[in-house]
Amino acid sequence: MELSYLVKLSEEEDKQFTKYIRDMRKEHIKTVYDNTNFVFKKYKDKIAKSLQNKDISNILYFLRETCYEEFLLEESKFNTLVLKELINKFSTPKDTFKTLLDNNLNLLGTKEEIYKSINDVYGEYSGMIYPYIYHLGLSNTQSRRSRAGKTFEYCIYALYNALDYKYASQALIGSSIFEEKGFGKLVDSLLPGLEEFEKRRDKVIVGTMKTTLRERWQEVVEELKRANLSSIYLLTADDNISKSVVDKMAKHNLILVVFQNFKEKLLDKRNVISFEEYFFHEIPDILNYWEN
Repeated sequence: MELSYLVKLSEEEDKQFTKYIRDMRKEHIKTVYDNTNFVFKKYKDKIAKSLQNKDISNILYFLRETCYEEFLLEESKFNTLVLKELINKFSTPKDTFKTLLDNNLNLLGTKEEIYKSINDVYGEYSGMIYPYIYHLGLSNTQSRRSRAGKTFEYCIYALYNALDYKYASQALIGSSIFEEKGFGKLVDSLLPGLEEFEKRRDKVIVGTMKTTLRERWQEVVEELKRANLSSIYLLTADDNISKSVVDKMAKHNLILVVFQNFKEKLLDKRNVISFEEYFFHEIPDILNYWEN
């Protein structure tokens, strides 16, 4: 067999490899929901202590970072399995690997000579099947981007659960029910819930969550107007928001919820509150209204 470098995957190979990666990802990497619950259970004592001290900002930061580290560990193992199985699932990598071994692998000689022979085969094989590796890397990048926002969202919900806060979310009960009530995709949750919103919407916390804002906060303003809402709580991990943007948000009744250290830089902005204020003042006030 004459070997040549693979420039790109054929249309059929692309479809097959995409499906293979998707199936392997489902099998070997936890969903965001399962990953968050796993981390929450693993560190339940640490989390309980932080909640007792009303230290939401630090525990939320810890949860996000730990969930990401847990995911990266699974992703590393997943990458190994995907690449290891290439020669069993796809003919081009299989034939390439076999020919390189037959023609170039030398297991005779000194240790250094054997190591060099293995390294040469490995390097040449990796170069020849690079489109597969590139495709895998691109898939990983897309997966990380989609998981980042979801992880932040599920960490918030996990804290709601830990504090026994009643809420309804699109992620847990489905977007169709929210759409029936006139909400778009930007409204992530309601506290206490949909039933309370129908009775008195100004006594319900309407929340949306974004890890970073950029110009996307303007989409939230459009949602606020479209759904005829008095205000929206915008929860974010972003700490690069200018005061001018915060002032614009205030004019549209957007309440920005941020980490405590960022709130301290915006003490004069009444529409900016910390996660501590949100969890232990804003939410309890609303829930007490409905309980009473």
